[in-house]
Amino acid sequence: MAPLYKFGYFGPFAGLMVALVLGFWFGFLLERAGFGSPRKLASIFYFKDFAVLKVMFTTIVVAMLLLLYSSLFGWLDLDKIYILPTYIWPYIIGGLLLGVGFIMGGYCPTTSLVATVSGRFDGLIFIVGMMVGAVVFAELFPAIKGLYTAGNMGNMRLPEFFHLSSGVIAFAVCLMAIGALWLGEKAEKKFGGAPPPENPSKRFKWIGAATLVFLGFVLMIAGPGVGTKGDETVAPEIPVVHQEVLQPTPEASKAPEGIEGIIIADDEGC
Repeated sequence: MAPLYKFGYFGPFAGLMVALVLGFWFGFLLERAGFGSPRKLASIFYFKDFAVLKVMFTTIVVAMLLLLYSSLFGWLDLDKIYILPTYIWPYIIGGLLLGVGFIMGGYCPTTSLVATVSGRFDGLIFIVGMMVGAVVFAELFPAIKGLYTAGNMGNMRLPEFFHLSSGVIAFAVCLMAIGALWLGEKAEKKFGGAPPPENPSKRFKWIGAATLVFLGFVLMIAGPGVGTKGDETVAPEIPVVHQEVLQPTPEASKAPEGIEGIIIADDEGC
């Protein structure tokens, strides 16, 4: 049962090759979607072009459905996928800073790389700004260390936060996606003019919306999914890092003074 790397189906080198291939196609598709242009990216803030919302929301929904259906069919063990802990306050502040930088510079970190590779000098300037910002953050970190971990909620996911099954959350996200895409198109028509000629037909949109509703409804009915046991919704146990102190052996008697052992922690599940 996947994830494949976790169970040793391929090693670190193969993992890097997979990441390289995925990274190439990710960047290529971003560029083909027009996300190497700051005008197209920033247009969402002026309600003129919702391509960013359409592409990213579609990606999120497709990934969610693939993960949950893979778990439902027994192809993927979601408990083996590492989830970053949620620190709510630095996430909110970081999101606001990213949004301000996005609308001022016209790029996010990934699209700035796409723009730079496409030959845009402003993308390179954005990357330099990110590097300078990283240095500033590193220098200021001792002063804001407390904020960095403020609002620790553990490995929190939406099913645990709302005390609902993952199927219900998936169905709600599918409905949210349909509503967001519909509102985005309405805003485009009002503020950005007529849709482009290649805009999908109404029939195609209705088929896509019905498919999303159906897939989300099946998940809601078929089983509890992540964060549930049987018919009862429960919060998963937050994994605890186990530590074991190894006492020095005679061969290690020449270790530097003050070192009493080596702390070995479980891997984080990546």
